[in-house]
Amino acid sequence: MEDFSGFLCLFTFLCVLNFLSGVEIVNVDSEVTKECYGTHVGFGMSGNQDDHYESLRRRFKDCTHVEGNLEITHVDKAINSSYDISFLSSIKVVTGYVLLGLLEVQTIPLINLRLIRADSTYNIMGEEYGLVVALTSEAGNDPKRVGLRELQLPSLLEISKGKVFFAQNPHLCYIDTIDWGSIVPDNEGPVKYGELAYSENCEKKCDTECEVDGVNRCWGESRFMCQTVRSSHCHSSCPGRCYDSYILGCCHPECAIGCYGPSDSDCEMCKYFQFGDRCVPSCPANARRLGQECIMP
Repeated sequence: MEDFSGFLCLFTFLCVLNFLSGVEIVNVDSEVTKECYGTHVGFGMSGNQDDHYESLRRRFKDCTHVEGNLEITHVDKAINSSYDISFLSSIKVVTGYVLLGLLEVQTIPLINLRLIRADSTYNIMGEEYGLVVALTSEAGNDPKRVGLRELQLPSLLEISKGKVFFAQNPHLCYIDTIDWGSIVPDNEGPVKYGELAYSENCEKKCDTECEVDGVNRCWGESRFMCQTVRSSHCHSSCPGRCYDSYILGCCHPECAIGCYGPSDSDCEMCKYFQFGDRCVPSCPANARRLGQECIMP
């Protein structure tokens, strides 16, 4: 009986193995949604820098949707070379503002961030900002301190509210190549430059593949850092995005990034939530929310 049971287990295993060998295994990691909660401490820090870094890493590792603000501060690779902020690369949506400051790193790898909704904005002297990049180098004469060189945001297509602010980033390159008007819809003067907002002596230029209408636009040196520019030439009656420049060519208010037509089911991306094929401001009462999806029980 024991021999028969062993044979049966072996036979079952071989059958399963044979079945799996004929099945295409699909990697669905890219579709995984993980929510995490942001912070609201600005440039503040509790504990020492190691504690602060570990707190950031634990909070945002594998995160795709940040509910609240993304504040990345006090990360200094000159103090600890093991600080690795590649955990930011999974983030796709931030519902609050993004604050990057008091940093001593060469790159900010937010390579998959598409939408900064900026439901909450960062106030500086009475102005509201959805993205703030400031104080990213204490270079001085210390060769170990290199400062931020590339703000790697090649997927970023919209900051829904607030403007953009840069100050005290003496080594930051490529910022002056970005078409900010295509990212910040319906906002005159979308970007404000403070003192030493970025470097004016960058030796490296955009890759030749990054040319848009005769102008090179990029977030970094690599050809994978080209800016994707969406047309900002909408009719004045449109609140933001449009699929055509005529008066009836406006996107639905629930759309982010862009659209293919006028309805809430024509959105390229939902500003808030997706329920079925529609973009909606909130999920139905009986639905579970996961990232931007409304999931029925």
